[in-house]
Amino acid sequence: MLAGTIGPRPIGTDANARARAYLVEQLRLYGYEVRVQALDARRPELARSAHVNNIIGVLAGRRSEAIGLVAHYDSAPESPGGGDDGFGVAVCLETARVLAARPDRQWSILVILTDGEEAGLMGAAGLLTDREAMSRLQAYINVESIGSRGTAMLFQAGPANAWITAAWSRHAPHPRGASFAGEIYKRLPNDTDFTMLARESIPGLNFASIGDSYAYHTPRDTADRLSPAALRTTGENVVATAVALDSTDITRRSKRDSIFFDFGAVTALSFPATAGWFLAAAAMLVGIAAWLRATASALRLGGGLRWALTAIWSSLGAVATAAAMVGAAWALRASREVYHPWYAHPDRMFLLLLCVGAAVSWAMARAGAWLPSRLHGLRHPIVTWSLTLPVWLAIAGVVLWLAPGAAFMWTLPLFVASVSLLLAPHADALAVRIASVVALAVTATLWLRNTVELLRFVVALFGRLPVVTPIFVYPAVMFVAAVMIVPPLVAAAAPPRPLGRPSLLSAALLLAVAVAGGFAYAAPAYTFDQPLRRQVRALQEAGTDTATWEVGSVEPGLDLASGGPAGWTRQSTATPTSIPWGRLPQPFVFRTIGPGLGAAPMNIAGFAVAPVAGGVEVTATIVPTRPGLAVSFVLPGGVTPARSSIPGALRLGQWTAAFIAPPPEGIVWRASFAGVDPSRLRDIRIAITESGQNLPAWLPQDRTVWSASATWVVPAATVAPVEPVAPLR
Repeated sequence: MLAGTIGPRPIGTDANARARAYLVEQLRLYGYEVRVQALDARRPELARSAHVNNIIGVLAGRRSEAIGLVAHYDSAPESPGGGDDGFGVAVCLETARVLAARPDRQWSILVILTDGEEAGLMGAAGLLTDREAMSRLQAYINVESIGSRGTAMLFQAGPANAWITAAWSRHAPHPRGASFAGEIYKRLPNDTDFTMLARESIPGLNFASIGDSYAYHTPRDTADRLSPAALRTTGENVVATAVALDSTDITRRSKRDSIFFDFGAVTALSFPATAGWFLAAAAMLVGIAAWLRATASALRLGGGLRWALTAIWSSLGAVATAAAMVGAAWALRASREVYHPWYAHPDRMFLLLLCVGAAVSWAMARAGAWLPSRLHGLRHPIVTWSLTLPVWLAIAGVVLWLAPGAAFMWTLPLFVASVSLLLAPHADALAVRIASVVALAVTATLWLRNTVELLRFVVALFGRLPVVTPIFVYPAVMFVAAVMIVPPLVAAAAPPRPLGRPSLLSAALLLAVAVAGGFAYAAPAYTFDQPLRRQVRALQEAGTDTATWEVGSVEPGLDLASGGPAGWTRQSTATPTSIPWGRLPQPFVFRTIGPGLGAAPMNIAGFAVAPVAGGVEVTATIVPTRPGLAVSFVLPGGVTPARSSIPGALRLGQWTAAFIAPPPEGIVWRASFAGVDPSRLRDIRIAITESGQNLPAWLPQDRTVWSASATWVVPAATVAPVEPVAPLR
């Protein structure tokens, strides 16, 4: 209904209102008492206000305190929002229906469907001012999506979340999540409604589907792209977790955060972060003990010189392997006409890097055979561990210091491998191989699936970021995973004696590199389902019938269809405008002067400047003629109000206050100024921005998706001279 019948539903639009009416009706059918929280929400730190309409449904339990189900029902202007966040709304609605059918609920259920999430979490900001909802909300589940496939991942929890993640880990039938994802997420330029609620110290769980995230915030984010399995498994997880919370004391608070992760989406573990530090300490201690014992055994087997040469040659092999993988990524880019030739089919590039890495590693091993026999590397599996354990120890220590929520990815394999090796008799190669198999089982379970999903996620992520992806990114991720997976694999499976015909393996690896390279080279860089993201915007100053047009991309070509404006030039600086318009963030930006945008979609219903005690007060009334606009009040450089009815901030040297989605009756802005020459207020500008409008025909859309906006700049008024205020008596 949301993504298909209604379609794009950004804040303030008619489609947004239709979506709201539908959702209110559904919740009432399920037996919920529903109200709409309509207000002007503010985020002063963003210099932004917005008129939002949050949906709040309540189902009473024996206690008034409530478990919350949270999602946002608006969408990005250019997207039908099937995944983001039709997925989350659907899961919350169905969970609400299932919970309403359960008798004898201990806690009340609070369904919160926010508005304006895509406009800067404005609905959640407004929700924080609702005393009734916030006083009742004791724990919540937020369901988001940037993808369309795979069970939604628990990627963020808190604050003080140890008890709430336990409900998920023990009861979710298809658990998918890990605290390392939170370490990644907080380093990304993203936020969800969870961010706002966490500021109130309310424990919560933040889920999001991340598979196939190419369609995120694009017209391709349709309902039919969603995986039914993702909906089913995510819904079952959310229902089971909510039911588990109903039998938990949700009013309690803890100072302990948690470490959590799943094993193959079959079972999950959650334990306090303090236990994670104990695990890390234990892993370090037994790791050092196992390393010393393994090194002593290796030295007894071949002597110090051969062990040292084995360590040096292995290090050189690792460096050569990493360099070759980076070189393969560089060669793939250099041989194509685009900077991201792997974007639509990244698995082909990953296969190429894997084959190149394996071939170079094997080549280094074969080159070692040219050394004198007394200098050949040691082949006993304990030697592999004597070289691996110090590397794991060093990485675990660094990650524990920089990203403690992700340290278990190293400390747990380190602990298991070290204990297994301490128990195994090193003189018995078979026993060491069995210990290596145990370590490999744990390491592969933690790393294989997570690495594959992370690689695919990073490809789509960099497609959204306004940067040319550094060629080392994907080889680095694969190399880090290889450092964890390859050593126990080699220790478990490497033959004790050289192969009889090593040339056959050499030929097979070279053939694999050639075939994988051909497939990677032949893959289309962008397709309809995995399109190139580009941005277009236009700005029209008052008194002109033309507009400044800009197109930004992470690829160098302009590639526009016929019928568009001519005269495009590559730009590296911002165009001079009367408002802080700035420059598009993409590395390749083109600009021209093109057709105008027509009349501004708003009326200035009133503008007045009046003297007040100690200064001047400005009042402006703006009435939109179309829904879903953004109105910005821009002061001339160097002018800042003493007070403003709409929060603002300096942006590129000019004070600006923005209001998103003003209601049809309009908005009134009041600001007072002290020590400002009234004549300077003649330069006040009002900027009206419309996003996601119909695209011009000259913007190709078969393998490209566009983020579009149009901005009109209008002088607020011609200010008459202001008489000075008489001194107070």
